[in-house]
Amino acid sequence: TLLYTIKFEKMERILVIGNVCKDIIYQTDAYPAEDAKVKALSKEVRMGGNAGNILQLLPRLSGVTVDCCIRIGTCEYSGTIEKQLQSFGVSNVFVVTQNNTSLPESLIIHANDTSSRTVVNYRGDCDDLTTDEVVSAVGNFEQYGWVHLEHRRNGLEFLKLAKTIKSLKPGVTLSIDIEAIREGFEDMLGVVDYPIVSKDVCRSLGYQDLETALVNLSKHARFGLIVTWADQGAGVWLAEGMANQIITHPDSQHIMLDDNAVICDAVDIEDIVDSIGAGDSFTAGFISAAMEYGKGSIPFCLMLSCEIAASKLCHQGMMVDEKHLKV
Repeated sequence: TLLYTIKFEKMERILVIGNVCKDIIYQTDAYPAEDAKVKALSKEVRMGGNAGNILQLLPRLSGVTVDCCIRIGTCEYSGTIEKQLQSFGVSNVFVVTQNNTSLPESLIIHANDTSSRTVVNYRGDCDDLTTDEVVSAVGNFEQYGWVHLEHRRNGLEFLKLAKTIKSLKPGVTLSIDIEAIREGFEDMLGVVDYPIVSKDVCRSLGYQDLETALVNLSKHARFGLIVTWADQGAGVWLAEGMANQIITHPDSQHIMLDDNAVICDAVDIEDIVDSIGAGDSFTAGFISAAMEYGKGSIPFCLMLSCEIAASKLCHQGMMVDEKHLKV
């Protein structure tokens, strides 16, 4: 079908740049009241962070070679990161080590009655990556067709990194997860091909629904923009418009806002098993779908991403239904 004929000319490698952290997850019957003492049903320690979660899933979804560039500390858990990533299918792990530091940690309380997850982040003492560190560690960007960034606290530095990557490989596709407003936020929307902006960011900017956020934030975008909104689904805006895009699919529920924007409904889930990393599974799904089906199928890729995020909600950890996996 037409869906399978519009692809990247060659399946180039994917590079993910960001941080990994150590997640400590406690399962409880319900979220504890203030000053209460409750028993955890289980405890799990696993790799987390936006980049860490994406890397657990992306190699299996895409079937494409995936590399990463991350910073780690010298704590005991840091020593296991490279082997863990390789076990998930990551090919090359470009490590920037910072001596005498520990990884960020997240303490997560997952309440079974509501499937909510409450996160307490500890930043640790690892600095965020710099442009010079990434360029030095990775070296050759020519081999990458897609580079994904995790927006970090040093917003202006990551803006510089995005511009640098574009100058080193002008044809590369850049995406970035934006889950907090950093310095240079609006400029970043104009540099990256596919900024993926979260509901929390949109609400902090005063937007109360997906459609309003998509329409207003698109004024700052250069090529494309994706807004995710959990149970409202996700929307995509493309500067070139939707005229040549594949919009419909037998299983999709798309709403055309105008000639440049489409919203895809979320997939209804009756019983949520694990919501940790659902947004990251959406991102991994979008990258893998866009690499496979190409830039002429972005609304279709959006629909697949919503399906993959819904599938992850039904599984413990960064897992999805086997039908979505290439590896």
